[in-house]
Amino acid sequence: MKLFPCTFHRKKPMLIMSNGSERGEFVPLGHIFSKTRRIHDGIQVLKAYYPHEANWSPHHKVSEAAQRAQVDFAWDYEYEDYHPFNLNVPGGDCRKQFEQIKTFGADLHLTVTMDLSLSDREIEKVVGSLRPYGRIFLRINHECNGNWFRFNKYHSYKEVSDFFVRCHRIVKANSSNIFTVFSLSGDFFAQEKVVNDLFLRLAPDEMRESLELADYWSLDRYSSLHYGWPFEETVTPESKNTYFKGTAEDWWRLIEECYLSMIWHNGLKMKPLFINEFNADSNVDGLDAQAAIVGSVYDRLVRGDFAWLAGITFYQFRDLGGLGLEKGDLREYRENPVLPVYRDAIDKIHYHIKIEDWQEWPQQEYFFSWQNSDSIRGLCIRETGDQNRFINELPVPLFLVLENQQWVRLLPKQVCDLSGQSQVFLLVPPTVDANGVVKYSFKVREIKQALSRMMAVKSEVCN
Repeated sequence: MKLFPCTFHRKKPMLIMSNGSERGEFVPLGHIFSKTRRIHDGIQVLKAYYPHEANWSPHHKVSEAAQRAQVDFAWDYEYEDYHPFNLNVPGGDCRKQFEQIKTFGADLHLTVTMDLSLSDREIEKVVGSLRPYGRIFLRINHECNGNWFRFNKYHSYKEVSDFFVRCHRIVKANSSNIFTVFSLSGDFFAQEKVVNDLFLRLAPDEMRESLELADYWSLDRYSSLHYGWPFEETVTPESKNTYFKGTAEDWWRLIEECYLSMIWHNGLKMKPLFINEFNADSNVDGLDAQAAIVGSVYDRLVRGDFAWLAGITFYQFRDLGGLGLEKGDLREYRENPVLPVYRDAIDKIHYHIKIEDWQEWPQQEYFFSWQNSDSIRGLCIRETGDQNRFINELPVPLFLVLENQQWVRLLPKQVCDLSGQSQVFLLVPPTVDANGVVKYSFKVREIKQALSRMMAVKSEVCN
């Protein structure tokens, strides 16, 4: 057995999975991993933070806390119907979710809709609570050129932009590892399929300053969407004003035209772009057409060179409506035809692996590290001999990446079959200690002896 340090990093856009929103609950990442058979570079969660509202609850969505009978549109509540941002609240679910995201090796992509009346001190408290979770992409009041969210209903576009600018400056004063994301909606152009510059709201007296200051830009764009859901369950001939549809070709063109317009308004200076919400709605297109459109978009990512695209988010894993790889809730769900199509497509988007093979690792101890999805350091194990099993004897979960970049997650004492592998990659994702502190490196003393014991096991293979 020979050991060589190796690093993993991205050459393709980040693969991000949206997990939990107004349309569904947060799904345990072990289940998502078992269905997609690989890690995601990022997990996106959507939260709301309106602590001054009368109906605010730190543990319930506004639809659960207010239960207004007269609501007949998803965004007719006092504020957005996302799960609450409760990282600073005892018993809040954000902490468990964020810790789980880190232990599966993903970056946190956090979308938060926030009350524009929050003070600097309140915003600083939010930012401070996020610092333990490594690299974070913070999308503040997304789709801010829209007219459906609370901040657009009660504030001008300039006021929305000024709040983003204030948040950005507070983030930069308090963290070097949180990156702001300025988000626009491209769905305004779904019906006409022509970008109207007016609706981007990037005039100097509206949102230009946010565009200039943000670390990243973002577009939300669906190829089809039934936005009358859930109050209108299905699309009918009478549903003319509650849905739109299009092709994958229309989708790509409008993304590119919106992005070019953003560059133009930023003085011809590019910034990397996230597509934070993409999907085709099976309530509009049907399940098979949804799968075909999603497959087409991800296949193009495999074939193309998209240096300007930071990442793409599939919205979302499990959905109560027509946007999920699975449909249902935490108690009852089913797999949709789009899931195997998505899985097969992303299986072709590999990490770039650099093996430091000029010499075998000479030291007794080794530090595994996983700072973020672009900075992963592990070991390449070669010449495994006649041993065809690997048991995780470490006290923490680990990942094995086989030669075809198949990912296997092993809890302590679990076993993996290595038959036919001439080399395998060993990675240790972040861990969380008993005090809730996230650790981004893991030291193994006497690394060769430890791995010799792990490779010598003659146990049953654990799937």
